[in-house]
Amino acid sequence: MIKIWPLLVLFTLVGCVSLDTPDYGVLDPHEAGNRASYSLTDWVDKKAIGPAARAYRAATPGWIRAGVGNFFANLRGIDSAINGFLQGKAKSGATDLARLLLNSTVGVGGFVDVAGSSGLLHQEEDLGQTLATWGITRTRYVYLPLLGPATLRDLPGKLIHAALPRLVLGGGYAWWVGGLDLLSTRADLLTATDARDASALDPYAFTREAYYQRRKYLIFDGDPPFDDFFDDVDEVD
Repeated sequence: MIKIWPLLVLFTLVGCVSLDTPDYGVLDPHEAGNRASYSLTDWVDKKAIGPAARAYRAATPGWIRAGVGNFFANLRGIDSAINGFLQGKAKSGATDLARLLLNSTVGVGGFVDVAGSSGLLHQEEDLGQTLATWGITRTRYVYLPLLGPATLRDLPGKLIHAALPRLVLGGGYAWWVGGLDLLSTRADLLTATDARDASALDPYAFTREAYYQRRKYLIFDGDPPFDDFFDDVDEVD
């Protein structure tokens, strides 16, 4: 994965330029294929992954689930630290680096979020956000089988993010580690997906819109501009 990620970034850059859509706006020109992928993923989730995640949540004490989540988040902390520095956010990068060092040692290999308790909060940076700050503000939506929502800009970072536990653990990585990572991640999302399925008339469109909004929120560090809304109102008038 490390050897091919520059090619993935190049693919992203080629796929994101010259698009006739507002900055950070929803662009889904391949909606039919994406919906088919969503339907397949949703079917697999309802038949296998979702029930397994519910069983995991029901059978595992909360403190153990929290520890497992902390462990995998800590392994992926290096991704956020590197991208914080790449975006020119020295404080953000240093915070995530300090979190990684503190949790990996005092936090018993990352199972205890000692850094968070000390006020060092996870900065949630990634390669997709880095590319956005470098000018890739328009990007096509894709829904990948079993991997979920992404955009062409965010896809390389998403793949790197998913592969980090294997890369960091090396020979210590086994199939059950990946399975536990999947169960932990899915269990954390159960409340959100249950609410979506219960209230959304079109879960696919809801997921797509929520994804773009969440990505914009992260890119602007929780303070996205509202100019797009007023531009849309002006166009209607």
